[in-house]
Amino acid sequence: LGMKERELFRHVYLPSALSWMFSSLHTSVGFALVGAVVGEYLGSAAGLGYRIHQAESVFDVTGVFAGMVVLAIVVLIIDALVGWVEERLLVWRPQAATTA
Repeated sequence: LGMKERELFRHVYLPSALSWMFSSLHTSVGFALVGAVVGEYLGSAAGLGYRIHQAESVFDVTGVFAGMVVLAIVVLIIDALVGWVEERLLVWRPQAATTA
């Protein structure tokens, strides 16, 4: 249709790829944070994973669950931020159909 390569990238390729990028980002954010905490759990001297490991070693069930709840809340907050950025960047995308 007479578009230059830069216009084609900006108006066609990038918006198409952004939906796939954000869908992957929703999954990878949670896995990345859980992976960091597992790394802290296995070999660290500080951090949430270390605190969970310390609580587990003295049979502090409340401390273990508190650490897991904190991790879950942090992941949910970051996922909500990713969702907010997605809504702001992908305004062109049609809304999902609702059934009444």
